[in-house]
Amino acid sequence: DDAAPGLTAKECSTKYQAAKAAGTLNGMKWNDFRKSECAAGASAAAEPAAPTTNTATADTGKGLSMADCSAKYQAAKAGNTLNGMKWNDFRKSQCGAGASDDDTVPAADEASYTSDPQAPTVTAPQGVTFPKAISNKYSSETPGKARLHTCLDQYYANKDANTLGGLKWIQKGGGFYSLCNARLKS
Repeated sequence: DDAAPGLTAKECSTKYQAAKAAGTLNGMKWNDFRKSECAAGASAAAEPAAPTTNTATADTGKGLSMADCSAKYQAAKAGNTLNGMKWNDFRKSQCGAGASDDDTVPAADEASYTSDPQAPTVTAPQGVTFPKAISNKYSSETPGKARLHTCLDQYYANKDANTLGGLKWIQKGGGFYSLCNARLKS
C-alpha cells in the first residue's frame, strides 16, 4: 500500500546513515534525502546501491579503493601480519575513510609539492624510520618533489608497520614530512 505513512525521524536517520556509509548519497544532503527517501510510502530498508563505475576508485580522496585495499590485504597476508584478521575486518580498519586518523597526509596520487616545510622543532618518536636517500623511482622529478614522494612512501611504510608513535604527516613543531625532508636535505 503506497498510502503508508512516511518513516519516523529515527528510521529515516538510520536509512540516511546506511546510505552515507555505503557511499550511495551521490551528494544528497539530509533535507533532500529526508524529503525524497523518507516521505509517505517509503521503506525503512536502504535501497540497494546501483552499481557504479567508482567501485575500483577511491572515494573523495579518503580511504583506499577496493583494488588498493585488496593489494594491501594481500601484502599483509603474504607478510603474515594479519593476526587472524578476516577481509571485512581488515577492509573496515585499514581501508575505509575512518581508517586514517591523520587527515593531513595526502593520498599518494594527490601529493603535490609547493614548498619545503618549516624546519622541525621536535624530534621523531623512537621507532620511526626515515629514508636515507631519495628513492631512485623519483629521480626524474625536481628535488623538492622527489623528497616529498620519498617521504610519503616511507610515511605509509611506517604507518603500515604501526611505528609512527603518534607522529602525523604535518603537525605543529614538525611532523613526519618536515623531519624527513630535513634529513634528506642534509
